[in-house]
Amino acid sequence: MDNVSRYGYINAKLRARIGAITSSSLLDSMIKAVNLSEAVSLLAGTRYDALNTVYAQTADLQLVELELFKMEIDEHKEIINVLDAVPAAFVTTMLEKSEVENIKNALRLWYSADILHHGISYRSAYIYKDRIVNDIDWLKIINALSFEDVHSAFRHTVYEEVFSSYSEDRIAKEGLFDLEIDLDHFWFSRLFKALDHLNGADREVAHKIYFVDVDLKNIINLIRFGFFHDFTHEKLAHVFIAYGSLYETLKKKIMNQELTFDDARAIIKRKYPVVNDLLGQTEGQNNTHSQLAYGTVAMEKYLNERRRNEYARILSGDPFTIGTILSYLNLCRSTDNTIKAILSAKYYKWSEEQIRREMN
Repeated sequence: MDNVSRYGYINAKLRARIGAITSSSLLDSMIKAVNLSEAVSLLAGTRYDALNTVYAQTADLQLVELELFKMEIDEHKEIINVLDAVPAAFVTTMLEKSEVENIKNALRLWYSADILHHGISYRSAYIYKDRIVNDIDWLKIINALSFEDVHSAFRHTVYEEVFSSYSEDRIAKEGLFDLEIDLDHFWFSRLFKALDHLNGADREVAHKIYFVDVDLKNIINLIRFGFFHDFTHEKLAHVFIAYGSLYETLKKKIMNQELTFDDARAIIKRKYPVVNDLLGQTEGQNNTHSQLAYGTVAMEKYLNERRRNEYARILSGDPFTIGTILSYLNLCRSTDNTIKAILSAKYYKWSEEQIRREMN
């Protein structure tokens, strides 16, 4: 099947939705709302109508966020159902990112109950419990009495190899950080394998997006964990995602214990001069925590801006690639996150000025 046949119908449909989302004044109206109730009520009659219904019935923002999570899953599945095998497999792997996040949330509940001995019964209502991609017994994880019980919930799933290298003693001693990092790395490995199976035009589009994403995430991890939290060289090397153009150079420097903040900036400058400039905007503060915290926030904002620009470029190019689908899903995720941020800000009674300042 050629790309015109593969994407003609779904991309035309998604471009219409993209136009409707980007031209909507919904987010601006929500920011201007006088309180949380008014902000939520503005969702009535929109594609987010279900959120208004949930809030009207429960007045529970966490259940509203769970409904948003359900919408994200449904958006992916709707697209998967109209694609043929290879692009459908790629979008399915993208959806596994949501599954990994749900696994982390369920693990944290088990950890709170079994390791920390905290009450969690009320929090289990906020975990998505239906099938996402793989057949996982979510209640079995939440209600597990040991890590062996948790592990058994992932037998015969793609995640078995990740969980098989952990034990309850290790998690009790070290926490969940390494396991969560391994789950992230496992997802990236599956994503790039799926990416390699895409055809030429699709592979080129996806490659540009995800290789830059990985590079910028690795830079953020370097700043956050290498310089802010001062991880050991071995632990920092483990955090890095094993893809992108910077991984090998950064890892080699770290393992040789040769990577200073200035060295890192020199490596970054060759590929991402704008990022280097961002890291230099607080020069003179001697790499204090304040400077490093600023650098992390600035990097995350730049990553989001870079994504927006790349997806806008994709939408102005060839209309018959997987790029339109990636752009649409990214726009939905970005809009969902903005809605969550606005509702949270309204809950804490932030002013319109405060919200706009934080969102810039």
